[in-house]
Amino acid sequence: MKQPLNDDELNADECNDPQSEVVSLIAKHQSRLRGFLRSLLAGNDDVDDLLQEVNVVLWKKAGDFEIGTDFWAWSSQVARYKVLERMRSYSRDRLVFDESFVLELADAATERAAGFDDERGALRGCLERLPTAQRTLLEMRYTQGMSVVRIAEEMSRPAGSIRQTMYRIRGLLLQCIESTLGAQV
Repeated sequence: MKQPLNDDELNADECNDPQSEVVSLIAKHQSRLRGFLRSLLAGNDDVDDLLQEVNVVLWKKAGDFEIGTDFWAWSSQVARYKVLERMRSYSRDRLVFDESFVLELADAATERAAGFDDERGALRGCLERLPTAQRTLLEMRYTQGMSVVRIAEEMSRPAGSIRQTMYRIRGLLLQCIESTLGAQV
């Protein structure tokens, strides 16, 4: 009788499964795909519905994706086609952009999105280099969503002092990111 697989064996099987790897890549690229769709369907409330449709297509066509190639290029093309499909259905109902204009927007959005990963990586590295007190302040404001007044109360500092410190930290981060990205070129 065959013994049940342990956790290590299960994880190894999942890593070797192309379907699981594509599902992982789909999850990893959700915010990027949503942003791409938003840039093409500005002001449209259907973005989340369309993202789900794109996810379904990506999952169904997972066998067509070659592991190790550029997932973003593949998934953004699927998203582009879904947008065009949606635009055609809109055109029957109301005034919409010309298809060639939407394709130009998609090209511009694809180029712009290519730099996001580099920018995010630079930001992550710059955040790690900040002193702990500055990182804590940023976390309170942006991760926990605390107001400047609340942070000031918790730290027993004037709100103006917190605002000024936040302003300086953002300036330092911007300089660090620009420096990091400039060094990569």
